[in-house]
Amino acid sequence: MEKTDKSDKIQVLTLMNQISRVLNASGDLMRNLNMILIMLKDYLPVRNPCLLINDHVVNHYFIDLAPEISEDEKNLWNLKNAEDQRASSLRYFQGMILYPGEPDELKLPCAEELQRTYVVKIIQPLIFQRQGLPMGILSIMVMSAEHQDAIFKIIRSVADMIAMAMIARGFPVSKIYDSEQEVHGPPRIIDDIIGCSESMKKLAETVHKISSSKASVMIYGESGTGKELLARAIHNSGFHRKAPFVGVNCAALTDSLLESELFGHEKGAFTGAMFARKGRFELADGGTLFLDEIGDTTLNFQTKILRVLQEGEFERLGGSQTIFVDVRIVCATNLNLEKAVADHRFREDLYYRLNVIKLEVPPLRERRADIPLLVNYFLEKLNQQDQKTVAIRPADMTLLQGLNWPGNVRELENAVHSAFLMEQDNFLNFRGLSGDSARMRARISASPGTPPAERRPVGSFSQSSLEEEEMLAIDEALAAAGGVQVKAAENLGISVRQLRYRIKKYNIAVRKLPLFSR
Repeated sequence: MEKTDKSDKIQVLTLMNQISRVLNASGDLMRNLNMILIMLKDYLPVRNPCLLINDHVVNHYFIDLAPEISEDEKNLWNLKNAEDQRASSLRYFQGMILYPGEPDELKLPCAEELQRTYVVKIIQPLIFQRQGLPMGILSIMVMSAEHQDAIFKIIRSVADMIAMAMIARGFPVSKIYDSEQEVHGPPRIIDDIIGCSESMKKLAETVHKISSSKASVMIYGESGTGKELLARAIHNSGFHRKAPFVGVNCAALTDSLLESELFGHEKGAFTGAMFARKGRFELADGGTLFLDEIGDTTLNFQTKILRVLQEGEFERLGGSQTIFVDVRIVCATNLNLEKAVADHRFREDLYYRLNVIKLEVPPLRERRADIPLLVNYFLEKLNQQDQKTVAIRPADMTLLQGLNWPGNVRELENAVHSAFLMEQDNFLNFRGLSGDSARMRARISASPGTPPAERRPVGSFSQSSLEEEEMLAIDEALAAAGGVQVKAAENLGISVRQLRYRIKKYNIAVRKLPLFSR
């Protein structure tokens, strides 16, 4: 008997040592945690180990890792739990032992055999230094009554080790950069977003709060403000940063193409479908799907997206097999969706499902302090690429800071690139830029020689004045491009579809290409 006790102790020490090694190993934390769940099952008389992560935005727990639960069962449980309003009250501050027949609020999926043969369920919260709500829950089913007390102590220790590892890896905190703290490269607010303005810092703080959530995010902002970069930052700062990030531009595709892109298709589903193909929803399973320009989709297609969001399931085009996915949705638009809902151009139910978390990216004219940082970043990248040492004159930097940039960061980058190609005496040359004359001309808030009545202080632009400016910029870009909308859109830094939308919105007459005389 004494030998058996010593053997058990040695096995437990070996298990804890292996768990410590795995937690301290580099690589994907989720993969390492999954290995730990498998090790618990291999070393101890336990079954159905599950790790649930708390989504602190909606205050729900979701199954992230469960080696004995199928993906379909996991997704169905997560969807049901997300819809259950009572689930938000699940707050486990102390470990619990549940005997068969006792109320179990989690009701995690498991095989019927286990339901009949388990001895107790152990539910242990993951809490760091006993502060705040649990970051997650470790659940396990014990199959031996003789060892249940010892297993409870082991699981409690393992839960504490996992909690410390999650904190050490930055959960649920995303990496925020401060301009004074950044040593190498330009100041980054978060991920690859550069800046130092207060508006962008506040946006980064919000991303920091929602990064570990699975709630849908709607990003609003003008064209060229960097909405996709923000979507990537949300994904990269989250707990599932190693999972796929998949994006699609909804404005660039017709309904039929968009349906095929998102849902995939089976072989022979339509003419030219020579092979079966996975859609973006399947490719993004476990990660993030970014739907850019969601406001440009049709009502018919919005109905199909809504079904996936509600049920978490869909079928490929031409297929009958139901596919379940667990995807976080991040959308972006430069339209006023509330107005689109009022005008019956956007489904109200879809709007509320997507608009759980609302983020607004400020236009470049409202964060002029970021312009020098962005210019220097673009210029340094171009210099490294071409092995040059082109610089910018202080007067030109002042000029750039005074412009309104209706095309935002994308337009600024295009302007710097063009000035780099046209450089003179090893300095950026911003003169003679085609297509940008309307904006590069006198769009400065207080430029010398401007009559006082026409001067506007920075940040005092009304919606009507901005629309007038946008109309003028589009009109002159079309004129400079000879009526070629593709070229005009390129010069403006927006897509052709966005340009056509504005032409229709403002009722702008498109000039035809002039006829050459013979």
